Amino acid sequence: MSEKERKKVFKRATGLVFLKFFVWLSGLMSISVIYSIGGFLGRLVSFFVSKHTKNAMESLTIAYPEKSIQEKKKIIIDSFVFMGQSAFELLKFSRNPDEFTNICIENKEHLDKALQTGRGVIVVTAHLGNFPLMSLKLAKLGYNVNIVARPMRDPKAEEYLSVLRDKSGMKTIHSYPRKECISSILKALRNNEIVIIQMDQNFGTGGVWVKFYGKLAATPVGAVVFALRSNAVVVPGYIYRTTENGKVVQHIRFEKEEEMISSSDKNETILLNVIKLTGVIEKWIRAVPEQWSWIHKRWKSQPSDEIKKQKYKIEQS
Repeated sequence: MSEKERKKVFKRATGLVFLKFFVWLSGLMSISVIYSIGGFLGRLVSFFVSKHTKNAMESLTIAYPEKSIQEKKKIIIDSFVFMGQSAFELLKFSRNPDEFTNICIENKEHLDKALQTGRGVIVVTAHLGNFPLMSLKLAKLGYNVNIVARPMRDPKAEEYLSVLRDKSGMKTIHSYPRKECISSILKALRNNEIVIIQMDQNFGTGGVWVKFYGKLAATPVGAVVFALRSNAVVVPGYIYRTTENGKVVQHIRFEKEEEMISSSDKNETILLNVIKLTGVIEKWIRAVPEQWSWIHKRWKSQPSDEIKKQKYKIEQS
């Protein structure tokens, strides 16, 4: 084993120990203590990760050119506080899902109506709020729910978290290997289950470029492709957090079914529907910008000259 490989093994082993420790610790702490500690650590981290804060400032400058530097800095700090709190919050409820009670589910009838069709439901969502908690709560309510996610680089850490998810009723479909991912999603939809798919991050290969906050962003098309292929119902839904009378309340909100736009060209159909769903997601983020991950380079990939020549790959002005 080379020196580089030994360092990687040590790093992963250490990371797994810390992960298990924080899961144990979070399970013991009250939710108010978790918010205090997570918020403090999130704020502290924001001062030491200059690369990420720079990415966030660049993203916010694209999204909100009208905002002052001070306003954008506040959103950045608030987002780090939110991420810190969400990390501990997720660890706590993953270990103790029955304690996840301070939540309001809005427009659940839209989800139930979609399931009554028997065609399966694709819940289109975003990396907004503490998004894993949405699938956790739906699973505890008795829904057959699957979330599509990228596996962690450390197989042992992924295995440990998978056990936690399984115990809480959540089912994970890994985004690769691709063939297995596709097969698992289609099987779940045929069984009239819920498949949660996020479509708000940079996707430089195989996607389309649509306007997000007015600038072209490489956007995944999986949710739309699966909906067209399986005839599943598409229901937008997301989670966000508020503070009411001094108490933190999680809100899961579902919107009405998004009927798929149809055209004579398959690629045009995909592009038009991705444009529509991206607009829905942008509306959510504008409402609670501090609860979205601005450190992600959403506009990193831009269409090449070759891509620009392809029909229905780019949203036109």
